[in-house]
Amino acid sequence: MGGDENEGLAYARVRLACGRMIGGADAMLEAYRFGVAEGPHREPWAADYAREAVHVYAESLPPLYQSDIAHLFRDSQVAMAGRLIPSDLAADWAIVTSYLSEAARSIEEWLSSRGPMPRRSGSERTAELRPGVPRVVHFDALAALTTRDGVQRLKLAAAAVRRHFDAGAPPSLAPAEQMVLRRLASGAPIAVVATELGFSERSMYRELSKLWEKLGVSGRAAGVHKATAEGLID
Repeated sequence: MGGDENEGLAYARVRLACGRMIGGADAMLEAYRFGVAEGPHREPWAADYAREAVHVYAESLPPLYQSDIAHLFRDSQVAMAGRLIPSDLAADWAIVTSYLSEAARSIEEWLSSRGPMPRRSGSERTAELRPGVPRVVHFDALAALTTRDGVQRLKLAAAAVRRHFDAGAPPSLAPAEQMVLRRLASGAPIAVVATELGFSERSMYRELSKLWEKLGVSGRAAGVHKATAEGLID
């Protein structure tokens, strides 16, 4: 049960991070519609954009809030690592993970340059984000750093990844599961694989049944085909 709860939390973090990306992209696209000129950085998920964007956010968002965003992005990046994804999602996945990584790194470097963070407490966080103090992110300034096409591409990538997690992305494969798939792909009989792993043949079939369920397939041939086609095994 604990594993299911952790997995659910990981899904929620990625969906939240993608939602923030989509919301920011929408605001930037609106800025272009109001006449904001495009900027030099073609890919808003790349390091050069992130290093400039962090200063725009810093004008509006307090350090503790920025720290929370960096943690969210890092946790989301970890949650996405090593997961099984359809091949047609690979490009979107790479864009989102790059954005999460570069944004988190830029925030962390900016926070580090400010010196020690204030001691965190519930009252301090509430005071720093109290309702009486407006916090307006200048999305027009962010839009001026990059291009309309780049922002639109980022939005589409974040939306695709969020849909994947909304649908319930499959969990990552354990190293032992990858090894089993590699042995089966090489043509090794199930009885031989069972002996190599110290299982009885009956227990091996039970483990394989769980593996096929995880992969969403009905048996050995389909499992090996999916693992090979999606790059899950060498």
